[in-house]
Amino acid sequence: MTRGRVVIVAAVGAVLVLLTAACSTPAAPPERGLAKVFSVGDCVAIPSDSPDAPTTLTADKASCAADPSYTVGAMADESGVCPSAEYQHVPTQFADPSTTRLCLVPNLVANHCYVMDMPIGMLELADCAERGQKGLLVQVTQRLDVRDQQACPAAVGHYAWPYPSPPRTYCTLTIF
Repeated sequence: MTRGRVVIVAAVGAVLVLLTAACSTPAAPPERGLAKVFSVGDCVAIPSDSPDAPTTLTADKASCAADPSYTVGAMADESGVCPSAEYQHVPTQFADPSTTRLCLVPNLVANHCYVMDMPIGMLELADCAERGQKGLLVQVTQRLDVRDQQACPAAVGHYAWPYPSPPRTYCTLTIF
């Protein structure tokens, strides 16, 4: 074989090695069709300030420390029902299919305030002193890592938000 042919064969071999390596690199996270795949225990954020809201809410994986965020506590069954009414759940008319399958537990911070956007109940961080916001303004007074409806004060405007899994209860005060 001549030296020119050896160089060509070596170059073709190098290209084949590079193509093989490129084809075997890990793919993007798994998706079914256009739907994202989430698992119980994943943390997600659901931005509600999109220009298309509330018709196209979409969950994205997020840090569990993001405020606010949500933990996927369970998955809705085939008819779209969560195993407990305590979970937050986005109805199909407001979100994409992968988001409507999620049964959510909020990740909130004690002493922070949140606006609960109606009618779907998504939470946004808010200023406790700012009245007249769209939705219901609540302050989280305690965050407990147990499911206990009786753990919060029984006073006017105080409510317990218990969740089954992960077990969590928020004691809240409705401000406005």
